[in-house]
This record gives sequence, C-alpha cells and structure tokens, in this order.
Amino acid sequence: MSDLITERLQRDWPVVCEIWQALRGALDAVGLQDKLPAEPAAFTRTELKKDPFDSSESLSGEWLVNGQLIGSVIVHENGQAYAEYDVVQPHPSKPQWFIEATTAWGKSGALASELRLLPAL
Repeated sequence: MSDLITERLQRDWPVVCEIWQALRGALDAVGLQDKLPAEPAAFTRTELKKDPFDSSESLSGEWLVNGQLIGSVIVHENGQAYAEYDVVQPHPSKPQWFIEATTAWGKSGALASELRLLPAL
C-alpha cells in the first residue's frame, strides 16, 4: 500500500467507523445487527480514485470474502461518504421483502442509513 493511501486511510478511518455504525443501525432497526461485527475489518482492497471532473481524490475501500465483493466505502475529499454492505436474506418481519444490502451516506455527524429492499419472489 502506498504512503498516500496509508495516510488517507488513517485520516478517514474515523469516518469509516462512523459509517459502519450507521450500517449496523439500519440492521439494528430490524433485529439483524449481528450481520455485521461491532467494528469494521480492515479493507481487502484500498485505492485512491481521482474524480475526472474536479481532480479530487476519494478513498475507496472494499471488503471481499472468497474473492467476492460484499461491501464498500468511498470517502470523498470533501468528507462526503457512501457505503454499502451485502445482507442477502429475507426481511425478518415483512415476508414480502428481501434485504439485499444495508447502505449509509452523508458526512461525519450527519449520516443516514437504510436497508436496500427487493420484492420477495
């Protein structure tokens, strides 16, 4: 990992941890907080991505299991962040819905989160 990525990761890790708690919060609302550990694991893959419009760099981190992407976070230079993490299970109290993932977005101190639902088949 390059020094730039390491430095950016250290700077943005508190935001990653906060957004992780927002992801867990959406799951907690339906009794599924055990689907995510209390703290985020280290990223499997991390890179800086340059925005072609304004040339700002965003920290992009991904979690993979057995080579499959299960979650990701992007933290932009301006502090805006977005994350999603796969849940992939029926909704525990609404059988007409299937939970695909938990998502969170916003800035530190002002994050929102929700479950991404699909109609059950």
